[in-house]
Amino acid sequence: MVTLEMDLDDDRITYSTGEAALVSVSTRFHKPAKKIAVIVLSFNGAKVIRPCLEALVASDYANREIIVVDNGSSDETASIVCRRFPAARVISTGKNLGFAGGNNVGIAATDADVVILLNDDTTVMPDMIGAIAKFAASEPDVGIIGCKILYPDGRTIQHAGAAILPNGLTRHYGYGEHDEGQYDRVFDVAYVTGAAIAIKREVLDRLGPLDAGYFPIYFEEVEYCERARRLGYRVAYLPSAVLLHHESQVTVKASSGFFVRYHRGRLRYVLKNFAAKELLRFVKEEVHWLRKGGFREQGGPLVLAYIKTLLKLPMILWARRRDWVKERVNPSIVKSAIDFSESAFYNRLEGFSPIQDWCGARVRAVPDEARFTLLAKGDSRKLSLAVGAFNGRVTKLKVLVDSRFVGEVEVAEYLHTLRFDLPPFERSTEDDNRLIHVVLRPMCLGGEPAEGYRLAVKGAWVE
Repeated sequence: MVTLEMDLDDDRITYSTGEAALVSVSTRFHKPAKKIAVIVLSFNGAKVIRPCLEALVASDYANREIIVVDNGSSDETASIVCRRFPAARVISTGKNLGFAGGNNVGIAATDADVVILLNDDTTVMPDMIGAIAKFAASEPDVGIIGCKILYPDGRTIQHAGAAILPNGLTRHYGYGEHDEGQYDRVFDVAYVTGAAIAIKREVLDRLGPLDAGYFPIYFEEVEYCERARRLGYRVAYLPSAVLLHHESQVTVKASSGFFVRYHRGRLRYVLKNFAAKELLRFVKEEVHWLRKGGFREQGGPLVLAYIKTLLKLPMILWARRRDWVKERVNPSIVKSAIDFSESAFYNRLEGFSPIQDWCGARVRAVPDEARFTLLAKGDSRKLSLAVGAFNGRVTKLKVLVDSRFVGEVEVAEYLHTLRFDLPPFERSTEDDNRLIHVVLRPMCLGGEPAEGYRLAVKGAWVE
C-alpha cells in the first residue's frame, strides 16, 4: 500500500509510506491558474476598440476571458467586435449606464477570480494580464491592483498609482514624467485609476457593485479603493503590469465639461466617505485651495458642481448610509513598526511619495502633510520616528497622534531618531491593542524647496 500526502501550495510530496518511500518521486502538482476576466467598457469606441482587443487577444495569459460591454453606443462598436473578435463576448446595455453601471453589467456576467476593468482606448502589453494574475495569487492581503500606464509614446508616465488630498482632489504619481524606472517598485497607494484596475473576486463579493450614482464618470474607483482599504485590503501599484492609454475618449481633459463631472464626483466622494473630522478638514482645505487659485481657474464648473451636488444631497446621504464600511484592522498589514523603504506599505497611509533615494538611504518623502496608522499594544508609551530634512533646509516638524499635539521639533539633513510620549487612553487590560493615527506636518524654515518635498521618513514604531 502506498500513501502520499501532497502540499498543493508548495507543489510537492511532504510525506510518504510504503513502496513510495523506497523510490525517488518527482511529481509536481499544478494548481489551476486563476481565471481572469477583462471587461472592456466601450461607449462609441469604434475608432479605438480594434487595437485594444488585438492586444488582449495577443496576451500570453491563457486562462482569461474578454467581455466587451457596449454601453449604449450609436456607432459600429458591437458589430466590429462580433465580426473581428469572435473570442470576445459582447453585452449590450441598450443605453449609457455610465462607467460604474456599465462595468457592473460586465462584472455580473463573470465568475472570474480577478476582474480587470479596462478602458477601450488602451493597449496592454502581452504580459500585463499574467503579471496581475501572478501578483494576485502571491499577495493575499492585496484586494485591488493598479498598473503602470504610459502615454502612447511609450515613454511618458500617465499613472503610477495615485493619492487623495484632504479636500478630495487627486494626484497621479509620475504624471508627465519620462519613465526611467523611478516607479518600478511595488507600493501601496490610496487608489488606482479605473482606466485599468484589477479587483479580486472576494473584494467584489464583500463590497458589491460600484456606485452608479457617480454617473456618468469619475471617482467610482476612488471610492471602491477607499472602501476596500477600510475592509483591511491593500491597494497596490504593480509596475510590471504595463499598458498605453490614449486618455479620455468621453470628455476632453481640462474642458469645462470635464471639470463639472470631476468636481461632482469629488464632492459625492467626500460627502459619502469622509468621517466628521475629515469633513471639517475638507472645508478648511477647500477654502484654502479656492483662495490659492482653484476658484479663479475653475470657478464656473465648480459653482455648477456645488449646485448639482446640493440638489442631490438627500440621495447622497442615503447612499452614504447604504455603502459605509466600518474600518477593520487587518493584523497582517497593520503593525507596530513601519520600515518606509519596504516595497509593501500598510493601510491608511496618505501623503507619502513612492520610495526615494536620500542621503544613501531609501525613504518616503512628504511634501505637505502625511498620515499613517500604527498598532499600539496596551503598554505602549512612546512613538519613535526616523526622519530628516529632505532638501537640506532645516525643517520644523509638528507631530499629532489621534488629533492631539504631541511635539514639535526641528530636523536637519541627516537621520534623526525622535521620540514622543503617546497620549493616554483607556483600556481594560494591559493586553489591549489599539490603532493610533499619526499626522506629520513639516514646514521648511528659510524658504520652500524647489523640488516640493520637505521631510524624509525612514521608519516609525511604538514602544
